[in-house]
Amino acid sequence: MTIQKQKASTRAIVLGGGGVTGIAWEIGILTSLLEARIALHEADTIIGTSAGAFVGVALASGYDMNRLFAAQSKPSDAEIPVAASEQTTTAWYHAFATGGSDPQRVGAAMGAIAREHPEPVPVAQRRRVVEARLVTTEWPLRLQVTAIDAETGQLHVFDRTSGIALTGAVMASGAVPGVWPPVSINGRIWIDGGMVSTTNARLAQGYERVVILAPMPTSYGSIPGVAEDVAVMSANANVFLVKPDPQSIAAIGTNPYDPTRRSVAATSGRAQGRSIAASIAAMW
Repeated sequence: MTIQKQKASTRAIVLGGGGVTGIAWEIGILTSLLEARIALHEADTIIGTSAGAFVGVALASGYDMNRLFAAQSKPSDAEIPVAASEQTTTAWYHAFATGGSDPQRVGAAMGAIAREHPEPVPVAQRRRVVEARLVTTEWPLRLQVTAIDAETGQLHVFDRTSGIALTGAVMASGAVPGVWPPVSINGRIWIDGGMVSTTNARLAQGYERVVILAPMPTSYGSIPGVAEDVAVMSANANVFLVKPDPQSIAAIGTNPYDPTRRSVAATSGRAQGRSIAASIAAMW
């Protein structure tokens, strides 16, 4: 994929993956930052991966983040408790081992897992989850959503010019192999855009100011984590990385797909957002 060099003074927001708890944490962070009148929604591009795709839809469309924050504390009939089984996590580790430092090979191995387990939960049930999380079905102007081609392993970016429905793009971006069903779009099978990088932060290379929210900041096997991406990007940009602080880590818990942790994850994110608002305002 070729990343175009952007002109100076452009700004990007990168919203990483992290399950339903990652969604809640990011909403908490953004609620505080928007309350501090930091106009993150005015970024030139908003790049969402997996959980970040859902949050990106809300941010890019100008949705009331306070309203979305409040929703995290209310029960949702659509959300269902899921978890990666021991068999699934073993398959992931094998994919990292076989793919090594080549993201496309890892992506293809992850795609094979998804194709071997096409319906870990019913597709209709997964669609209800996705539709309940989305605040709009209209593509926001500045939003980009990542997904991986399950056959080739190549990372792809969908946007409003891609000719596909927003619901399908976001559903694909969060299609974790072995946890959620893969998604068919235009004859291709797609999986979670975060299976080789939870943030895909390097898609923001070339922008002068970048804010990254990373609920899951660590590396995957031999694939660098977001800190390594930031080190590369910081040579030519002002990059602010936000990852969960100790209180947020405790609130998020060990299963990112546990909807019962939404409220505490959002609340901890909001508190963390207040603590970093001045620093982000200074660079934004």
